[in-house]
Amino acid sequence: MAEPDENRDAHSQTGNGLGGHVRSHARGLSAVALASVLGVVASFVFQVASARYLAPVDFGLLSAFLVVVSTAAVGSSSLQNIVTVQTAAALVAPARVRPSRRMPWEAIAVGVGGGAVVAVVSPWLATALDTSPSVILAAAVCIPLSFVFADALGLLQGSGDVSRAVWWSTISLVARIVLLFVAVLIGAGLAGVIGSVVAATAVSVVGALWSARRIARPVEGAFTANGITILVLTVAFAWLTTSDVIFLRAGGADALVGTYASVTVLVKAGFLVPSTLSLYLLPRFVRNRGNRRLSRIGVLATLALSLATSLAMTAFFALFGPWLIHVLYGESFASAADLLVPVSLAYLPWMAAQGMLIKMTSTASRGGAAILIVAVLAQWITFTAVVPDVYAMLAWFAGIGVVVLTIFLILDSLQARHAAAAVGNDT
Repeated sequence: MAEPDENRDAHSQTGNGLGGHVRSHARGLSAVALASVLGVVASFVFQVASARYLAPVDFGLLSAFLVVVSTAAVGSSSLQNIVTVQTAAALVAPARVRPSRRMPWEAIAVGVGGGAVVAVVSPWLATALDTSPSVILAAAVCIPLSFVFADALGLLQGSGDVSRAVWWSTISLVARIVLLFVAVLIGAGLAGVIGSVVAATAVSVVGALWSARRIARPVEGAFTANGITILVLTVAFAWLTTSDVIFLRAGGADALVGTYASVTVLVKAGFLVPSTLSLYLLPRFVRNRGNRRLSRIGVLATLALSLATSLAMTAFFALFGPWLIHVLYGESFASAADLLVPVSLAYLPWMAAQGMLIKMTSTASRGGAAILIVAVLAQWITFTAVVPDVYAMLAWFAGIGVVVLTIFLILDSLQARHAAAAVGNDT
């Protein structure tokens, strides 16, 4: 039987610094990393298999469906972070737990409301995304499921059962592939492919709800000051690290968008490391808010791993970029090789900042949320001014990332000193 998280955290306090702390958590991290990698592979296989099965026109319709689902996923991931933080905090403050388990009414309300809005505007969305209203309506069905799923995963993650939370996400992605093959066998076409996504999500929702059925809910709801702060942190950071392609397209760089997007797909694989660390460390940061030493070790480990991954990727792209582009995309994307290293360097501070975002989320940092809002405005102003000059855009992107990372570090240091001073006053 695996050692409980609380015991593992306690044992790590007696370890020999950073090395002992990392080793004490290696098993848990490796399990989470394995599930995360498998999920990424499953998502890639589903995309490739769908593209090979569907005609180009139908695959375009599927892409529109996935755009709506992915957009809703940003909101549901915010809810998952909120529930994770509140559940983890309740472990060290039992009075904050409701004595009776209740339905995830907030997740249901937000999910159903979001799905209803998408359904109402489906004719307009269908025109904007060059798809059919039925595809948008299918995506609307997925939205309530994704929010209920996120709520259950947040309970699991916050209670310390991180591996089970990650595995349910992975099972959802693997189930898509299994159901896709069934759709291919029966010749269900586009409807079968979209149905495989909806059905896989529904199955995983049932499984996650069953796994989280005994976890008591915290008193706080999602719509608190801390909850809204976490929402801003999650949504703003997601926008900052995904909107570059949107700005390029809006700026009239249509010929460059496809090449640039193909590069960002490869570069963003580096976000897997801070994302995996976030799943594992977020509840631990919450439970150890008063332990400055453990928090500092966690911050240093996160920064070191995120930066090391980014630098290793940049070096790999510098050495093997042209070969990689040729193998994955073919000769028509040969010019993408020239962008690999610049894009990788521009994303480097953002990968490190995502590692620090874990700490900002664990404390519901209002300062962190404020700097991200300012960064969104700065990005809009600078990108609008320089696009379609992609290299100028990347320079501004990197600069804003460095500023965000620096302020995150300053905020974390100030918060740690404040916590230490509070402990000193109490004694």
